[in-house]
Amino acid sequence: MLGPAASDEATFTPRSALAELIEVSPSETTLLVHLTSSERTCDAVAPASAEEVAVALRLTLPAGVKLEPGSFPRPPFVAVEGRAPLMATVKLRGRKHELRPGGELSLSRIEANPQGVLEGLLKLEFAGDAEQPATRVSGRFLAHFCKINRLR
Repeated sequence: MLGPAASDEATFTPRSALAELIEVSPSETTLLVHLTSSERTCDAVAPASAEEVAVALRLTLPAGVKLEPGSFPRPPFVAVEGRAPLMATVKLRGRKHELRPGGELSLSRIEANPQGVLEGLLKLEFAGDAEQPATRVSGRFLAHFCKINRLR
């Protein structure tokens, strides 16, 4: 849900759920998750249609923190010290929106290898204010790791 209009709301079951784990530097690791209503593989990305629904997540882990099951909150106003920042975007009916902070990403299973899986629950929610409408993305997902880039 991205707003009050009927065209701002969609329910979908991802046809593709892909993840990447990238060690950017010795002090930073990034997890990328892409959930889409269109068919995609690790090797091929089909052109997106105007009706595609997609959710993209970027979780950046701070220095020394390993990716493991747990909750990663998106505090609405104050950053929680020691927690990883989480960015989320949604594509709906040809429009791309960056979600406002609120809610959390919960990871319950992580098999960080090239054929591994990432299982979790999205509970991303912004209550809305005078300038921005309420938004909500929620549901369980099971993604497959496409890429694991570790520093050696």
